[in-house]
Amino acid sequence: MSLLEVSELMRTKQLSPVELTREMLERIERLNPSLGAYYTVFADQALAEAQAAESEIARGAWRGRLHGVPIAFKDLYELGPTTAGSKLLADRVATREAEVVARMRTEGAVILGKLATHEFGLAAATLADHFPPARNPWDPERTPGGSSTGAGTALASGMAFGAFGTDTGGSVRLPAAFSGVVGYKPTFGLLSTKGLIPLSPSLDHAGPMARTVSDAAALASVSFDRHGGLRGLRVGVPRDFWDAGDPQVRERVEAAIKLLGELGAVVEDVSLGFSIVQVMATGYLITLAEAAAFHLATLRSARPGYGHEFGLVLRAGLLVPGHSYVHAQKARAGISLRMAKVFESHDVLAMPTVGAFADPLPAGPRPLTKRISEQPTPQYTWLANLYGGPAVSVPCGFVTEGLPVGLQLMGRPHDDATVLRAAHAYEQAAGWRDKFPPSWP
Repeated sequence: MSLLEVSELMRTKQLSPVELTREMLERIERLNPSLGAYYTVFADQALAEAQAAESEIARGAWRGRLHGVPIAFKDLYELGPTTAGSKLLADRVATREAEVVARMRTEGAVILGKLATHEFGLAAATLADHFPPARNPWDPERTPGGSSTGAGTALASGMAFGAFGTDTGGSVRLPAAFSGVVGYKPTFGLLSTKGLIPLSPSLDHAGPMARTVSDAAALASVSFDRHGGLRGLRVGVPRDFWDAGDPQVRERVEAAIKLLGELGAVVEDVSLGFSIVQVMATGYLITLAEAAAFHLATLRSARPGYGHEFGLVLRAGLLVPGHSYVHAQKARAGISLRMAKVFESHDVLAMPTVGAFADPLPAGPRPLTKRISEQPTPQYTWLANLYGGPAVSVPCGFVTEGLPVGLQLMGRPHDDATVLRAAHAYEQAAGWRDKFPPSWP
């Protein structure tokens, strides 16, 4: 079931929050040793929260759609043991809670635990990491995408009804695409990042992940017209921007775009005026420099604990000249201006979330040059972080290897409702949300 379906059953007292939470905890106990979605599980606390929700609902004090619903948080949110997936913080316990966590408590959600992440939200997971990597429920030998790895795994395998990740260059939408769920990066600033361990503060977003578009919107408290459909919506397709990538991914995305047109959208090609290489270079330059600035005191102290790949990321960031960072921010401003022009004539842009499907978990860290310059995976997610607009990844099919593919829809800043409306209409027509990993029923 979706988050909103179980919510309605609890509101009408047809389902017990305690029974639901107990079932979720039993499922986590059974599946997590194989899939590694959770670092920490708050079993006793979650049951106490479920009992409180059940009592409140019984006496008519229903708090809303998240009341009694079991959710979880990426381990970059300040909440109990907060490690950022790094040996450096392995024993750290938060002394405060992130604002999004506090809001979920106010709305009565049941918090199941903390989810796996790439180290500090950037270094890719490997089999040699200090914390075991989360695994893709569609093929446990492959990555679920990152850096919100545990969120994708937990949702796809039924170990949570919703999750909060972080998204600096796509870290909510990439695992959504690789894991076959929905990832929603809201407009910059819509969800508070206070109490999140930062990666690149000028690009960081908090973002929900769920099994359906409506569930993700509910987690973010964003309303949209669920019955508006796609008729008359102007959808731009920047094929010159995403002409790279795996042929199977392109084929599935093209089929999804065709369906958008059949559902009544006005679909036409559009040129953005810049390339995926320019966007990724701009995003990486900003992120590397800001990450190195945040970690500078720890680097100077020579305190051990960073993993090999994230250590390379920080050292690369230290080598970014100040003028290069300034030029990257100017390039970002130019991209934002161009996107504003594009959205004068289009309501939504449609493209792949990522130009590949989930790859095998590597035995150890990859050289940074291979990741960034030699064989970069085309990540079409960076763009929305640079200009700050909303973006949603929604499942749009499977490759022959049985792995999911994501369709990404982007919109103008502060027009999240239109992007969610389009994603929901596609989701309802396409029917991919009813597909689940066969090994984890």
